[in-house]
Amino acid sequence: MTSPDPDWQRWYDAHAARLLLYARQWLPERADAEDAVQAGFVKFWRSRAAPEAADVPLLFTAVRTAALDLAKARRRRTGREQRAADTAPTAWWDGDTLAERERADAVARAIAALPPEQREPVVLRIWGGLTFAEAARTLDENINTVAARYRAALTRLRHLLPETCHEPD
Repeated sequence: MTSPDPDWQRWYDAHAARLLLYARQWLPERADAEDAVQAGFVKFWRSRAAPEAADVPLLFTAVRTAALDLAKARRRRTGREQRAADTAPTAWWDGDTLAERERADAVARAIAALPPEQREPVVLRIWGGLTFAEAARTLDENINTVAARYRAALTRLRHLLPETCHEPD
């Protein structure tokens, strides 16, 4: 990898702070604004042989376009996520009462305490809705191994969770 052309490096250093401030008009998160500055600068850099003072407005235009594109993409993604959340049934971990949320936290902590080879079959079976055969294919394991790990995980969860989290037998 070669080092950047010193002219371009100086040019970037001279304009980066102003470009970041400009991009933050549309992207309040600093990291997003930095991404837009980088994307805009790279696009501008690829279109020029060498930087010239007369090109500064074009650089700002490139950053503006990158910032607006990123802001639009964020809005679209947020809209899709909100529509999905609005149509999804309430998940067990989004309880309405304090007791439900505490129970969900206890279950999440217990699942996190499982070793990965036991946690995966539980998550795939219970939340993924996969059969043992499908879970075995996903994990590239023997179906009997997956079933045994699942049973071992349930036994361990019974010991890790308070009685109030157990389902009746």
